[in-house]
Parts: sequence; structure tokens; C-alpha cells
Amino acid sequence: MNNRKMMSEEGNTKKKDPHEHLQYLLDEHEQLLAHMKDLNRWWTELDEHGLPKFGEMGTRVAGFRDLLAKHFEDEEQEGYFKPLMDEEPGFCIMVPDFQKKHAVTLSRFDDFIDRLKQSQPPFKNWSEAMREFDSLMSDIREHENREIRLVQEAFEKSAGD
Repeated sequence: MNNRKMMSEEGNTKKKDPHEHLQYLLDEHEQLLAHMKDLNRWWTELDEHGLPKFGEMGTRVAGFRDLLAKHFEDEEQEGYFKPLMDEEPGFCIMVPDFQKKHAVTLSRFDDFIDRLKQSQPPFKNWSEAMREFDSLMSDIREHENREIRLVQEAFEKSAGD
């Protein structure tokens, strides 16, 4: 029997390690942050050169929005929090309903992208669009950091029991 098959069979009988879920969550967060940094870098370079490209920025933000939507779906469907709730039932009280927040966030991104892609973007200038972009990115960082803190708190509480 080869190692892959043995590992596969072990995986089917063993309870998943909740720390694997935390690592997956953290890895996805790193991917989101890297994408956010790339967007910020590109936006700043255009700003420094005085070359606003609203439509192209809309396309780039749409790519990030798709990545974010997948991340939110994974959280909601795959249940990053399920292993924690199995180990620490009291954790469910700590987990707010992120689904509504996710929908509102994606809607804000959709609206921003639509306006960036208009033939005559409704922004007074590139700086105004950049401030809105910065606000969206700040909200995402805050949301994701809050989720990480909640998960870490639950793991710490679970480990202490």
C-alpha cells in the first residue's frame, strides 16, 4: 500500500485537526493581503505618474472582489468555525453572523467597480476614487483581523480546557 493511499485512509477515519482549518484560514488571509498590496502598489504608481486608469482599476478590483467572494463563500460553506464549535460549543456565541456583513461588503465592491468602469467615472478626480478604495481596503483588513482574533481566542480557550 503506498503512502498516499495510507494517508488518505487515515484522513477518512481521523477527525480533522481544527488547527488545519485555522492554517487554511490564515493562508487565505495572506493571499488576500498580498492581492491588496499589489492593488495598492499599482494604484499608487499610477497616482505618482498622474495617469489615472479608472476602467483598468475597475478590472483589477473586480479580480480582488472575486477572490474575496470565494474566501467569504469558503467561510460560510466550508465552515472554518465548525471544528472549533465541535471542540468548544461556547464559541458559537462568539461568532457573529458574518454572512450579512459579507454580502454588504461585496455589494460595496460591486458598486465601486461599476462606477470605476463607467465611460465617465463619477469621481471628481483620481484621489477621490483612491480614498474610497482605501476605505474599502481598510474595512476588509478590519473584518479579516476580527475573524482571525475570534478564531484564535476560541483555539486558546479550547486548548486551555
